[in-house]
Amino acid sequence: MYNGYSSYDSEIQRHTICNSPLSTNIPTSVAEKIAMPYLSHIYELIISNRPFSVTTDKDFKWTLEIFSFGFTCEESAIYQLCANVYVEWLKVFELTSANSNSIPPILREKIEFYWSQMFWHLYHLFVVHDEKTADLLTKRMYTHKVLRQLQIMISQTELSFDLWNILLQVFLAIGDTVLSPPYRTNEECSAVMSHRLVPSIYQVFMSAIDKIDIPPGLWRTFRDYARTWRHRPAVIYDWAQITCVLASTVVHKLWWSDLIPLQYNCTETDQSEYTQKLIDSLPLDKLVVTWIQFLTILQNPSECGDISVFIRMPQYSSQLQSNPNLKLKDFTSLQELPRIFVNVTKAIGMFVDIWLGKEIDPSCLYSPKPSNTSQVTINDSIPPTANSSQSSRPPTQPIRGAQPTQTPSTLKSSKSQLDNRKINLSSSLSSSTMNQLITTTNPCDRIFSKTSRINHSTVNSLMHLYGSWIFDCCLLQIKDRCARSSMNDSKSIKS
Repeated sequence: MYNGYSSYDSEIQRHTICNSPLSTNIPTSVAEKIAMPYLSHIYELIISNRPFSVTTDKDFKWTLEIFSFGFTCEESAIYQLCANVYVEWLKVFELTSANSNSIPPILREKIEFYWSQMFWHLYHLFVVHDEKTADLLTKRMYTHKVLRQLQIMISQTELSFDLWNILLQVFLAIGDTVLSPPYRTNEECSAVMSHRLVPSIYQVFMSAIDKIDIPPGLWRTFRDYARTWRHRPAVIYDWAQITCVLASTVVHKLWWSDLIPLQYNCTETDQSEYTQKLIDSLPLDKLVVTWIQFLTILQNPSECGDISVFIRMPQYSSQLQSNPNLKLKDFTSLQELPRIFVNVTKAIGMFVDIWLGKEIDPSCLYSPKPSNTSQVTINDSIPPTANSSQSSRPPTQPIRGAQPTQTPSTLKSSKSQLDNRKINLSSSLSSSTMNQLITTTNPCDRIFSKTSRINHSTVNSLMHLYGSWIFDCCLLQIKDRCARSSMNDSKSIKS
């Protein structure tokens, strides 16, 4: 859809590099001793609501250099001060901030000029430097605090196009650093942060859609980045939720006014009501375009069941090549793929049902939160492929991620309870396993009438919208059988 437009990736990567003199010209220990008392002084001014003495561009520029360094620090006491100060200074966008003496007057005078730089400083707060438990708890708390204040500011402020453009790039950069890397446990900082970050990214883009015309190049960057985020359960779950709401609202406004549209409900943020109002207020033409944009943001969702798609990505291949002892089974992110693929398949089914005018139950999706009783292991028989030719819609590989002439990997699971329902997984993630996962009866299954409406959409329109995804999901079973058949034939020839 956006292949003819330039990506913002190079610009984003350029801004994510910290060029503060404290980071490049001074030893870290010395820079921390310089920054700590200065940041503490600024925070004391905020607490006591005393005026900030810096009045010149030169002095305030030096102040921002200290903050730029502070957000990159591994020392939690320093980035806590930076986050607390920026959360207060974000209130400069609010009308009520006139009563606050702690906001620098020069920042009030040049809000757009300075915040176009300061937004990028917030990116470094989300970069995980060390996996120390105590520091990670602190980092999660302050990233949550910053995300919440950013979304409050967005919902209450009219930003310029340039600031929106920068803010969306910052959110994509944060998503890239948090969501792209593989993870080995569900307790890692990035795994926990993803549940709060993912809905924020979707909601911020929804807010931007209401305020500005997002450049096509930025949508392309979102699509390119989101393709590497699909091993995160929250990415699929929240995508399905918001896309179902958009689809039902489109159908409600286009055809059946008596069909009650789904309501957006996100438990991870406090922006559900605001986001729902945005969706309801969008004019029909913009609503349809937004629905298509979100529908295709993950590109071909059936790839979520293909391990080989992920191990070809730089984040995986670099780790596998640098550490020969690292196995595929060590990645919890790959162990989540079966559940992610089931959610994708259910989501496509819900999109089709909504398009046909049927009522659906979004609660049938697996929760993105990890299940303590579920354990899936992966047989390391899939060699990572260094190069792979990319097409506009790459052919879907078997769920094992193997070529017909290769030995497919095996995903195993012990008898477990997922989302309050017991599912017995066979020794391999074959087509029968997927069928069992998708068709297992449970209290969350749809209980609504499936009677199609008289003036529902045609088969052709359905195939244009969802046909390739549906066929790819179905072909997984056929390709899986072909792979096993080829293996059996080769074994019989050798014998």
